[in-house]
Amino acid sequence: MSQVYESAARISYFDLDCRGRLRLSALLRMAGNAGDENAGQLGVGHAVIGPRGMSFILQRFGLAVARMPQYGESVAVRSWPSEIVRGTFFTRQGDMRDGAGNKLMEWNSLWILFDLKRRKILRPAALGVDLPLFGDMGVCVQPEKIDLPEGWGSPYSSSLHTVRCCEVDTNMHMNSAVYGDLIENALYDAGDGLGGGPDWVRVQVNYMAEAKFGDGIEVQCRREGGRFLITGANSGGPGPAEPPPEARRTAFAALVETA
Repeated sequence: MSQVYESAARISYFDLDCRGRLRLSALLRMAGNAGDENAGQLGVGHAVIGPRGMSFILQRFGLAVARMPQYGESVAVRSWPSEIVRGTFFTRQGDMRDGAGNKLMEWNSLWILFDLKRRKILRPAALGVDLPLFGDMGVCVQPEKIDLPEGWGSPYSSSLHTVRCCEVDTNMHMNSAVYGDLIENALYDAGDGLGGGPDWVRVQVNYMAEAKFGDGIEVQCRREGGRFLITGANSGGPGPAEPPPEARRTAFAALVETA
């Protein structure tokens, strides 16, 4: 348990959207920061493997929400390595608890070890370190693969996003947390303006292809009852011009269940 990372955090003004609810992007940053801190404790953080030309890249993220934290609330954020799947994928779990120890949120994520120069997946042995792996820590949500069924649901919203400089991290692609804003914007675009948009209680995000500086991402949202399927098609180039079919690829997909 000493190798489970835990830190105290306060829900700040900057973590909230215009309605005072926690942003999905803020939660993704908290989870990502906790994961990197824990990896650093274990000798495989960004400060160690980055100079070796490697990085952990997020592939899937599954989240379940019991209660939304409030502005100014003190919370505890935990993170730990869970298991290695099929000899290639690292799983990492985490949770957020309130001051009384009650679980507010829990997440389970799937990562790959990536060669930044060759843009290739590496086997875990490339780390040169055996990570401690924790089994059952009470996290029930899974990082699930999202199917993209043809004609699912009804059209809900549509927008075009161009990847900007401040959205790109040191891995030279759009940071995984930024997708949280694209997802929430897609949910709220068809609502009643700044006051609209449903609360998310379960979220699955699949990161499927890199989005780099200048790429145009066409974000589409479809709805079926209280479930929303958000997808982003990356044209591989800037601007709204229609790319040839062979240049389009799905950058991400998210399945959101709302309250």
